Amino acid sequence: MVKFRYGGKRGKTHTLTKSDEFLVVRTHSRNTLRATRLSKAGRRMVEQLEPVVRFPAAGVEVFRCGPARQARARRNRARTLLNKEADCRFAGRVLAERKSGRPVLYTENFFVKFQDDARPSACKKLLRNFKLEIKRELSYARNAYFVSSPEGTGSRIFKIGERLLREKLVEFCHPELVREVRRRAAFPEQWHLKRTTIDGQVINESARVEGAWPQSDGEGTVIAVIDDGFDLDHEEFASSGKIVAPRDVSENSSNPRPHEGDNHGTACAGVACADGRFGASGVAPKARLMPIRCVSALGSQDEADAFIWAAEHGADVISCSWGPEDGDWSDPGDPLHDYVVPLPDSTRLAIDWVVRNGRNGKGCVITWAAGNGDESVDHDGYASYEKVIAVAACTDRGKRSVYSDYGNAVWCAFPSDDGYPSRTPGIWTTDRSGHEGDNPGWTSLGDAAGNYTNWFGGTSSACPGVAGVAALIL
Repeated sequence: MVKFRYGGKRGKTHTLTKSDEFLVVRTHSRNTLRATRLSKAGRRMVEQLEPVVRFPAAGVEVFRCGPARQARARRNRARTLLNKEADCRFAGRVLAERKSGRPVLYTENFFVKFQDDARPSACKKLLRNFKLEIKRELSYARNAYFVSSPEGTGSRIFKIGERLLREKLVEFCHPELVREVRRRAAFPEQWHLKRTTIDGQVINESARVEGAWPQSDGEGTVIAVIDDGFDLDHEEFASSGKIVAPRDVSENSSNPRPHEGDNHGTACAGVACADGRFGASGVAPKARLMPIRCVSALGSQDEADAFIWAAEHGADVISCSWGPEDGDWSDPGDPLHDYVVPLPDSTRLAIDWVVRNGRNGKGCVITWAAGNGDESVDHDGYASYEKVIAVAACTDRGKRSVYSDYGNAVWCAFPSDDGYPSRTPGIWTTDRSGHEGDNPGWTSLGDAAGNYTNWFGGTSSACPGVAGVAALIL
């Protein structure tokens, strides 16, 4: 059992258990174990392991080691075997959240913020005394650093973090703890924007944004969408000047285009601000798009960096359709309904900086998908944070979507799909062009249909809808 604390010396202590069920493996090549060269014994062992989650940017995979009665012994054999493989950088134990049992990984990195009045020289000296190397100084908080411990420190990082936090100069300190991030789509024509008739039925539960366009269509605003990848060449985004400051924070590049399976971001961006010149309009069609690709794990320093990039490069609104894992909305007994995920100080302080300093000191507006578990959003430290707008989903009948999260932190709802048969399909929006998208174009509408989809939904779709409304208001 290990402990960490968000919120500084008086913050809440969180506890993780050491799991016998999981094994974590990191490769030098960043390939999956099944795609790397292994000995015969190593290959046989991998075939006995069940992949659970992968973090491609770090070359890390988590495996389930089998039924409870076999898991510990199989995990120990796998650690011994795989640590001898040439491409295996590390094979070891996994921590887990106590109630849900979901895996939580540590990276041997730390977020450390010293008191505002501490001298930088004193801060750096203390870090050296703890044998921590500064990877970079963080611009969004005074005397804040992203640092690393020596490779092989392992779970001793938690003790180091406790000792460091007790130092008088230190205000916040916690290891970089990462979890699986989930894009918040839920189930497979633009009735969400205006009054529409579909199959003879009048659909009047739209956001009615078309009526706002004569007064405001979003021109002069920038919507940053942080997500998994963006089809920058899509016809609805390819107009001159539409794309602003594109970024991939996971790969430290200016190219946020999709990798394999990255279709979520293109759909989110379309709901917010697609031009509407060809096949789908966003809520704010004249707003510009700042696409920020972040496929790093939940809780990583990269997610904090994404917010800072957005604010420093002119974003007015920031849309986030991702967060912790949701429970199965159709299964009230799913233990993930009680999965409580706190907001790390590293990300919280970045959000604080953005809502204080963005928009030339007026503050950025941040919208967040509430989640699709039919559970309390208040368990989600991200969407329930008081400085963001948590967005629920409602249906074509003006009711809460059956999957949508609820709770004290929900600020508003926006039209989306439903979990059961309804009068309308999902939300019609931009899809990754061609045969790589969710809609490959094999329809009676012709090849161009492959550039759009009506299978988008969940609070993933509702969140950029509200981001578009914010752009209309601004």
